[in-house]
Amino acid sequence: MKQPPKWLYKVVQFMQGRYGIMDSLNKFLISCGLILIFLTIFIHAGWLNLLGLLFLIATYWRVFSRKIYQRARENGKFQQWTAWLTKPISRRYQEWQQRKQYRFFTCKNCHQRIRIPKGKGKIQITCPTCRHQFRART
Repeated sequence: MKQPPKWLYKVVQFMQGRYGIMDSLNKFLISCGLILIFLTIFIHAGWLNLLGLLFLIATYWRVFSRKIYQRARENGKFQQWTAWLTKPISRRYQEWQQRKQYRFFTCKNCHQRIRIPKGKGKIQITCPTCRHQFRART
């Protein structure tokens, strides 16, 4: 079996104890930075290029940081801040994937989303949250 090159051992040794994770905040920073740098091709504004480079530098700073818990806490706050956007999109995507097996209803009383298997005909549905009952066709 072939031995890995020496430089790979040095990289692994250098990265020990560092954050080194491409989490959602790092992905967001990289994509924003690259978009801003790409925009400078069409919009000749030097400040956009500088801002994009600052985003990329911040990403590398986070990756090579030794303060792992602070970087994880920053990512958690970022995910909480963006949850209002990502949760409805992921919920709709899951409903789209399950559309052949299930029907989705919304309770008129508490607005809870209820998933019912398809092909049951006209049934009485009881909301698991508020116990409101309504009839619907699956």
